[in-house]
Amino acid sequence: MAVRMFDLTEPQSTRLAVLESAPLRRQDLRRIKHRFAVIGIISLAAPFAAALIVLGVAH
Repeated sequence: MAVRMFDLTEPQSTRLAVLESAPLRRQDLRRIKHRFAVIGIISLAAPFAAALIVLGVAH
């Protein structure tokens, strides 16, 4: 999966130069996986925490 960036620094340029981004490093992939894992845990835990709060207030 490559991200294409266009160099628009030259206003007179009629042709756009395509710059390919470097592949992600292992450290970057680990950071992305960790971030998604945290988001997933929070998204699963939030409804249960809200239910506990509602039951505590209602009781």
